[in-house]
Amino acid sequence: MPLLPVDADEGFPQSFRLRFGPHVYRVGLYANADERTVARGGMLDLLGTGPFLVVVVDREDPDGIVPLVRRKAVRDLPCPAGRLRLVFREARVHVQNLNAAGSHGSRVVAEVSA
Repeated sequence: MPLLPVDADEGFPQSFRLRFGPHVYRVGLYANADERTVARGGMLDLLGTGPFLVVVVDREDPDGIVPLVRRKAVRDLPCPAGRLRLVFREARVHVQNLNAAGSHGSRVVAEVSA
């Protein structure tokens, strides 16, 4: 399965356009973590317990944007978004990549299929 083109060094939140089949999708990813967790610093496992990754997918149609999904990503659990299916395998984000770009070892791996 192809991977989502996530560039974790660009930081979070982030969004990008994805052409898959005949459609163009807008994919957004953001981290949800409380202030105490962020203040501790270090790497966050956004597919574990505690802080989490939110995925938002919209489809671009000639008549406008069609919202498909906004939900918490869960490790290895398929996330349907219209005809797409996303499966998040890894989401480790360093707190320095929250609202900032940089190479801090963050990594998000998600497969996409129809």
